[in-house]
Amino acid sequence: MSRQVIVIMGSPRKGRTLKVVKQFEQELQRMGEVDFQYIFLRDMQLESCRGCELCLAKGEQFCPLKDDRDNIYDRLMAADGTIFATPVYSLQVTALLKNLLDRFAYVFHRPCFFHKTSMAIVTQGVIGGDKVVEYLNELAAYWGYKVCPGLFLTVPWEKPLPGEEEKMNTAIKAAAARFHKLLTDPAPYIPTLKQVIIFRAVQSVHAVEAGLASDRQYYQARGWLTADYYYPTRINWAKKLIGKFIGHQVRRQSLQAKAARGSAPQ
Repeated sequence: MSRQVIVIMGSPRKGRTLKVVKQFEQELQRMGEVDFQYIFLRDMQLESCRGCELCLAKGEQFCPLKDDRDNIYDRLMAADGTIFATPVYSLQVTALLKNLLDRFAYVFHRPCFFHKTSMAIVTQGVIGGDKVVEYLNELAAYWGYKVCPGLFLTVPWEKPLPGEEEKMNTAIKAAAARFHKLLTDPAPYIPTLKQVIIFRAVQSVHAVEAGLASDRQYYQARGWLTADYYYPTRINWAKKLIGKFIGHQVRRQSLQAKAARGSAPQ
């Protein structure tokens, strides 16, 4: 069965980062049938986030900016995997990629990319790539992705020395192998303790109507207000116990805050 992978290309140029991703694509296609598609953010109409918070408070459909955001979202939802590719600019992702991530801020509140695999591919001149990979990994986990350990490479301006090039090739092959393994794994992803705690905490807030109405409706419509997790999966007894305890504490605090708001003078 062919898998569809979307590459979000954050670089404003078609240079070293694209070359690394193309090599990664070749390695991945040697392991099975994969349909690669590219979204070059430099060619997309994507206005800067205004920080109005309407996507959070009322729903993403109320965003006043009407551009390619929804098209990108639909393509990510239709894909089996996503590659976030970027060079390091000032120790972070590029402005093009950061703007897209800001425009998808509502996904932190209403995660949706479950059962899909993500990986970060980052190129650096000297330093910063490890921190950028860490950032993109954490973001993807909050969005619901199965996160494959990312890849960052130091890519010199000039042609690399033979030893350096061999080292890069080995790293790219290894990254493609682990991405393919996670991409094709049919087993439901088992959440970490941190992910279980976050789910239980947010669930408890919405259960007492202490959060945003749009978020609560999202959770309620999917049955998440009474679920053990976002989807059926294996969660061991220790994670369940700790998650329930944290959820109970958050629920108690939310009820107290709700009561305090109700008794406050209008």
